[in-house]
Amino acid sequence: MKLELQGRVCHPPFFSVKQNMLVFLFAFILSLLGLKPMLGAAEPWQAEWDRALKAAEQEGELTYYTLGEVGFVSEFEKKFPRIRVRVVQGKGNELLARMMAERRAGKFLADVARIGNTSPYALYQAKALQPISTAFILPEVKDESKWWSGKHQYIDSEGKYIFVPVGSVSVNMVAYNTETVVPAELHSFWDLLQEKWRAKIVVIDPRATGYGRSGARAAYSHAQLGADFLRRLFTEQVVMVSRDYRQAIDWLAQKRFAIMLFGNGDDVLQARAQGLPVNVVDTGVWKEGGMLEPGAFTLAWADKSPHPNAAKVFINWLLSREGQIAVQKDGSVNDSLRIDIPKTDVRPMARRKDGAKYMVTWKEEWIDAEPMQRVVNQALARSTRKN
Repeated sequence: MKLELQGRVCHPPFFSVKQNMLVFLFAFILSLLGLKPMLGAAEPWQAEWDRALKAAEQEGELTYYTLGEVGFVSEFEKKFPRIRVRVVQGKGNELLARMMAERRAGKFLADVARIGNTSPYALYQAKALQPISTAFILPEVKDESKWWSGKHQYIDSEGKYIFVPVGSVSVNMVAYNTETVVPAELHSFWDLLQEKWRAKIVVIDPRATGYGRSGARAAYSHAQLGADFLRRLFTEQVVMVSRDYRQAIDWLAQKRFAIMLFGNGDDVLQARAQGLPVNVVDTGVWKEGGMLEPGAFTLAWADKSPHPNAAKVFINWLLSREGQIAVQKDGSVNDSLRIDIPKTDVRPMARRKDGAKYMVTWKEEWIDAEPMQRVVNQALARSTRKN
């Protein structure tokens, strides 16, 4: 390029390589100085997390009411050594009664509760919960694309209070004696009403809390089963009704009964591992499809939580990738609804399968067991076997 100035030809100044490098370095430093405020500012979620963690460490503890596994608690305490988890264990209905009694006495002792599927709903109805969704801070927890079906799952229709982090393929619906039943011959729940299974089925009592009620309620609410299936099961098949899970498994192993319905599938699998001739049926391949259940693993955040910040940290860790891996490892039939973690710790039969169709069993409208129990009571009253 040439410039003419008053008849003279002027050439642009020539910079050496060294000078060019100095100019570039100077420009780079200026750019960094301009970016410094932006680089130094923490993300909003990080600042919120830091505040919550600092306050949680000052609180020093939280109280966790639970009916299930607690092995993962030690993993939490390793990560956050300044926060101790005080665990209160019991059955779901017992913990519910305890929490309600404490509240009536003006004592608010619980922070986070895992007390089943129906018990936390009673707390929700009593307005004893605060929205657990407001505790979410970590982006990986809030990002719903990391969860099954692309959204967070809740029992309450408001989608705020009772979080469902686990959705396992049910292993609790049907179990059998491996020496008397060929599972490949069963293709539907309706096949259980065949004459050859008459007086050969033990059912865990749907009139009591626990697996029996959950299983029967799932059948009652299923569009392809419903009240008619339960009515015929309890009137036509002369079933034995038991409230003792382990006794029912023993009867199954001893061939007193060929099939067990609505039992504890995990106990069946443990019995199988010990060499007993029992197993669970993968009903996911049946005509009605599989059922997803939370395995009584739901999370609720008590209102007036005495350690609100420690509870927040616990909830976020528990729902994080790290926390859900620990949950799966602790309970081998807990298939986390997080889809960005490995499933090797989950028993194959309890794992969700890509492309499979499942019916969820944690809908709010299914909570009320009274209609199902009314059908069962009426059917048992007409049964020839008195239970």
